[in-house]
Amino acid sequence: MLLAVTVLLALVCAALVIERLLWHAQCAAWARQLEELPPDSNAELSAGVQSPDSLRLCRAINARLRQSRDQAVEAQRAGRELQYTMAAVSHDIRTPLTGAAGYLELLRQTDDPARRAEYLGTVQRRLQDLQQLLDELFLYTRLTADPRPAQCRPTALYPAVCDALAALYPQLEQAGVAPRLDFPRQGARVLADPEALARVLRNLILNAARHGSGTLEITQTADALHLTNRVPDPAKLQVEHLFDRFWRADAARSGGGAGLGLSIVRQLTEAMGGTVDAVLDGDLLTILLRLRPADAEPDPAGGGGEGR
Repeated sequence: MLLAVTVLLALVCAALVIERLLWHAQCAAWARQLEELPPDSNAELSAGVQSPDSLRLCRAINARLRQSRDQAVEAQRAGRELQYTMAAVSHDIRTPLTGAAGYLELLRQTDDPARRAEYLGTVQRRLQDLQQLLDELFLYTRLTADPRPAQCRPTALYPAVCDALAALYPQLEQAGVAPRLDFPRQGARVLADPEALARVLRNLILNAARHGSGTLEITQTADALHLTNRVPDPAKLQVEHLFDRFWRADAARSGGGAGLGLSIVRQLTEAMGGTVDAVLDGDLLTILLRLRPADAEPDPAGGGGEGR
């Protein structure tokens, strides 16, 4: 009996010693793998010891390795994005400033009242472009840094569209773009933040004035607001990129704005729980703005009591 117990204890001790040696060997192997693992490697640790504890530790280390790799990739992407952003912003700020400086120099060199008035008007427009650009950059930065949901409440859409058109009447007239509204239900309301909705509509209308021509059709349907007008060169228009930040159809990045207007539209629309899309049919570009409908309320007689 004593001999059997002694043999059993010896076997247990031997098993423990072997397990400890295997564990030390496994730890040494993991240390060697980690020391030799290149920073950009996708390799992961392997477990030679198949005990529950070793497998759990191996999985935890591999999860941390994957997390570190993902963070490194994201940091590289953010670095490239920052470089691109700084280059785009620098170019867009420099363009109106250079133009204003040039016309100021022409203004200094002439005494002709007509030319002075012309140059002053041009300088004013360049500075307005710069102010709008800085406003866009500030708003885009704020939305990106703090992407919280908008404070939505039932809001009448038709008056908001009319207000945006009235505010941008000079730009529409200068561009030769004539708006035409088709609102079957002028009293319909959507869930929206009034300030954000106003910004969305202004940006969409201003984009149509800058890059479109002819009649701007603004049509209300059951599920969306359609803004449609003609674009001069549809072959250059990539609708899948329209809402990307800093993207423009013109590679030279000419004209006012920072290429952020439609990106801001998408961010604000999504913050209000809606969606915005673009469809190109021939030379007709349609922006579809979809916002959540508010609780249905009966329209006033004639359907225009909340409109103008």
